Amino acid sequence: MKKLAILIQALLLWCSYASAQCGEYIESIAESELEPYVLDGNIQSPIVSEGEVVTYNFAFKAGKHYKLNVCGMDMFFKEITITEGKTELFKNFGRGTDDKFVTLDDGTMLPLNGLNFFEFTPDHNMNLKVKIKIVPFDAGSSFKLEGCLGVLVGVKK
Repeated sequence: MKKLAILIQALLLWCSYASAQCGEYIESIAESELEPYVLDGNIQSPIVSEGEVVTYNFAFKAGKHYKLNVCGMDMFFKEITITEGKTELFKNFGRGTDDKFVTLDDGTMLPLNGLNFFEFTPDHNMNLKVKIKIVPFDAGSSFKLEGCLGVLVGVKK
């Protein structure tokens, strides 16, 4: 029983160390990822693996210029969806630089490209949900990639 307690403590210590390293990495690249925007204090830096889905909620004020950026681990194929209520504002299907769009049933056109950021100026106060799915490279593989993911919010001064 004592060995199990020591093992659990070691695992918790490693997890907190890895999480801190991830946070430091994301903070170190935040300025260049958000330029010319400035980090507004919203920074999320979880350690994720293929197949995981993380969701965050952010509040934005009307009239300010924002950049919401998902960064870190370029090897990940990230599917990013940003919604306000049930309205989909942005959808990214991962990689690529093609200027292709997908049209939703309501006529909204969404980019079908590799953008990992969304720049916008709300005309009303908004609460947005940001959902990021780390799409597996090989669904049949038992090995899963793991790494840092950063979700940054910048505001233009």
